[in-house]
Amino acid sequence: MRGERREYAGLTRSLRRVAIYGAMLGSMLLASLFLIAWNEWEFGHSLFSHLCHQKSERSFGFGPSHLAVCSRCIGIYFGMTGSCAIAWLQAKKVFTLNPWVGMILGISAIANLLDFGFEWFGFYQNTIWTRALLGLLTGISLVLFVLLRSPYRMDRKEEKAASMHLLERG
Repeated sequence: MRGERREYAGLTRSLRRVAIYGAMLGSMLLASLFLIAWNEWEFGHSLFSHLCHQKSERSFGFGPSHLAVCSRCIGIYFGMTGSCAIAWLQAKKVFTLNPWVGMILGISAIANLLDFGFEWFGFYQNTIWTRALLGLLTGISLVLFVLLRSPYRMDRKEEKAASMHLLERG
Protein backbone atom coordinates (compact mmCIF):
# COMPACT_ATOMS: atom_id res chain seq x y z
CA MET A 1 0.00 0.00 0.00
CA ARG A 2 2.84 2.38 0.83
CA GLY A 3 4.50 1.79 -2.55
CA GLU A 4 1.28 2.64 -4.34
CA ARG A 5 1.01 5.87 -2.37
CA ARG A 6 4.52 6.84 -3.48
CA GLU A 7 3.72 6.18 -7.11
CA TYR A 8 0.57 8.28 -6.89
CA ALA A 9 2.51 11.08 -5.20
CA GLY A 10 4.59 11.44 -8.35
CA LEU A 11 1.42 11.47 -10.41
CA THR A 12 -0.10 14.14 -8.18
CA ARG A 13 2.96 16.35 -8.59
CA SER A 14 2.69 15.91 -12.35
CA LEU A 15 -0.97 16.89 -12.26
CA ARG A 16 -0.09 20.03 -10.30
CA ARG A 17 2.35 20.93 -13.06
CA VAL A 18 -0.38 20.36 -15.63
CA ALA A 19 -2.61 22.73 -13.64
CA ILE A 20 0.10 25.40 -13.55
CA TYR A 21 0.83 25.11 -17.27
CA GLY A 22 -2.88 25.00 -18.07
CA ALA A 23 -3.50 28.21 -16.15
CA MET A 24 -0.58 29.95 -17.84
CA LEU A 25 -1.45 28.78 -21.36
CA GLY A 26 -5.13 29.51 -20.85
CA SER A 27 -4.32 33.02 -19.68
CA MET A 28 -2.18 33.60 -22.76
CA LEU A 29 -4.93 32.22 -25.00
CA LEU A 30 -7.57 34.48 -23.46
CA ALA A 31 -5.28 37.51 -23.65
CA SER A 32 -4.57 36.78 -27.32
CA LEU A 33 -8.31 36.51 -28.05
CA PHE A 34 -8.93 39.94 -26.55
CA LEU A 35 -5.91 41.45 -28.35
CA ILE A 36 -7.08 40.02 -31.67
CA ALA A 37 -10.53 41.55 -31.19
CA TRP A 38 -9.24 44.89 -29.95
CA ASN A 39 -6.78 45.33 -32.81
CA GLU A 40 -9.03 43.72 -35.44
CA TRP A 41 -6.30 41.32 -36.57
CA GLU A 42 -7.63 39.11 -39.34
CA PHE A 43 -5.00 36.40 -38.89
CA GLY A 44 -6.44 35.69 -35.46
CA HIS A 45 -9.86 34.94 -36.87
CA SER A 46 -8.36 32.59 -39.46
CA LEU A 47 -6.26 30.95 -36.73
CA PHE A 48 -9.32 30.14 -34.59
CA SER A 49 -11.55 29.27 -37.56
CA HIS A 50 -10.49 25.64 -37.22
CA LEU A 51 -11.79 25.50 -33.64
CA CYS A 52 -15.01 27.52 -33.79
CA HIS A 53 -17.74 28.60 -36.21
CA GLN A 54 -17.11 32.28 -35.27
CA LYS A 55 -20.60 33.57 -36.02
CA SER A 56 -20.59 37.22 -35.00
CA GLU A 57 -24.16 37.10 -33.66
CA ARG A 58 -23.03 34.38 -31.24
CA SER A 59 -19.79 36.09 -30.16
CA PHE A 60 -19.11 38.70 -27.55
CA GLY A 61 -18.12 42.09 -28.84
CA PHE A 62 -14.89 43.54 -27.53
CA GLY A 63 -13.47 46.82 -28.67
CA PRO A 64 -14.27 47.57 -32.30
CA SER A 65 -15.00 43.93 -33.29
CA HIS A 66 -16.09 40.52 -32.02
CA LEU A 67 -13.95 37.91 -30.31
CA ALA A 68 -12.44 35.27 -32.61
CA VAL A 69 -14.50 32.51 -30.95
CA CYS A 70 -18.17 32.16 -30.02
CA SER A 71 -19.54 32.67 -26.53
CA ARG A 72 -19.65 28.92 -25.78
CA CYS A 73 -15.96 28.53 -26.69
CA ILE A 74 -14.94 31.56 -24.63
CA GLY A 75 -16.86 30.04 -21.70
CA ILE A 76 -14.98 26.76 -22.16
CA TYR A 77 -11.64 28.59 -22.25
CA PHE A 78 -12.48 30.66 -19.16
CA GLY A 79 -13.68 27.54 -17.32
CA MET A 80 -10.57 25.57 -18.17
CA THR A 81 -8.23 28.42 -17.27
CA GLY A 82 -10.03 29.20 -14.01
CA SER A 83 -10.16 25.55 -12.98
CA CYS A 84 -6.45 25.10 -13.63
CA ALA A 85 -5.69 28.22 -11.59
CA ILE A 86 -7.90 27.09 -8.70
CA ALA A 87 -6.39 23.59 -8.74
CA TRP A 88 -2.92 25.10 -8.67
CA LEU A 89 -3.75 27.47 -5.83
CA GLN A 90 -5.22 24.85 -3.51
CA ALA A 91 -3.36 25.20 -0.26
CA LYS A 92 -3.15 21.68 1.23
CA LYS A 93 -5.42 19.56 -0.88
CA VAL A 94 -4.11 16.84 -3.11
CA PHE A 95 -6.00 15.75 -6.19
CA THR A 96 -8.20 12.76 -5.43
CA LEU A 97 -10.34 10.53 -7.56
CA ASN A 98 -13.98 11.50 -7.23
CA PRO A 99 -16.76 9.44 -8.81
CA TRP A 100 -18.95 12.54 -9.16
CA VAL A 101 -16.58 14.22 -11.60
CA GLY A 102 -17.52 11.89 -14.46
CA MET A 103 -21.17 12.49 -13.68
CA ILE A 104 -20.67 16.27 -13.70
CA LEU A 105 -18.95 16.01 -17.08
CA GLY A 106 -21.83 13.91 -18.39
CA ILE A 107 -24.42 16.38 -17.09
CA SER A 108 -22.50 19.21 -18.72
CA ALA A 109 -22.43 17.38 -22.06
CA ILE A 110 -26.15 16.58 -21.84
CA ALA A 111 -26.97 20.21 -20.95
CA ASN A 112 -25.05 21.43 -23.99
CA LEU A 113 -26.76 18.88 -26.25
CA LEU A 114 -30.19 19.84 -24.91
CA ASP A 115 -29.40 23.53 -25.44
CA PHE A 116 -28.33 22.82 -29.01
CA GLY A 117 -31.29 20.54 -29.69
CA PHE A 118 -33.91 22.89 -28.23
CA GLU A 119 -32.61 25.74 -30.35
CA TRP A 120 -32.31 23.55 -33.45
CA PHE A 121 -35.94 22.43 -33.20
CA GLY A 122 -37.16 25.94 -32.36
CA PHE A 123 -38.34 25.36 -28.79
CA TYR A 124 -36.50 28.43 -27.61
CA GLN A 125 -33.82 30.91 -28.66
CA ASN A 126 -30.74 30.65 -26.45
CA THR A 127 -28.66 33.72 -25.71
CA ILE A 128 -24.99 34.52 -25.68
CA TRP A 129 -25.00 34.26 -21.90
CA THR A 130 -26.64 30.81 -21.74
CA ARG A 131 -24.08 29.53 -24.24
CA ALA A 132 -21.24 31.10 -22.25
CA LEU A 133 -22.47 29.65 -18.94
CA LEU A 134 -22.86 26.18 -20.43
CA GLY A 135 -19.38 26.51 -21.94
CA LEU A 136 -18.02 27.57 -18.54
CA LEU A 137 -19.57 24.48 -16.94
CA THR A 138 -18.05 22.30 -19.65
CA GLY A 139 -14.58 23.84 -19.26
CA ILE A 140 -14.62 23.43 -15.49
CA SER A 141 -15.82 19.84 -15.64
CA LEU A 142 -13.25 18.89 -18.31
CA VAL A 143 -10.36 20.12 -16.18
CA LEU A 144 -11.73 18.46 -13.05
CA PHE A 145 -12.15 15.21 -14.97
CA VAL A 146 -8.53 15.30 -16.14
CA LEU A 147 -6.91 16.50 -12.92
CA LEU A 148 -8.77 14.44 -10.32
CA ARG A 149 -6.97 11.17 -10.82
CA SER A 150 -4.98 10.24 -7.71
CA PRO A 151 -6.98 7.80 -5.54
CA TYR A 152 -5.17 8.61 -2.28
CA ARG A 153 -5.39 11.71 -0.13
CA MET A 154 -2.07 12.93 1.24
CA ASP A 155 -0.86 16.15 2.68
CA ARG A 156 1.92 17.99 0.86
CA LYS A 157 4.70 16.88 3.23
CA GLU A 158 3.83 13.23 2.74
CA GLU A 159 3.55 13.76 -1.01
CA LYS A 160 6.95 15.45 -1.21
CA ALA A 161 8.62 12.76 0.91
CA ALA A 162 7.10 10.02 -1.24
CA SER A 163 8.14 11.66 -4.51
CA MET A 164 11.68 12.28 -3.18
CA HIS A 165 11.85 8.57 -2.33
CA LEU A 166 10.82 7.77 -5.92
CA LEU A 167 13.63 9.97 -7.26
CA GLU A 168 16.17 8.21 -5.03
CA ARG A 169 14.98 4.79 -6.23
CA GLY A 170 14.84 5.80 -9.74
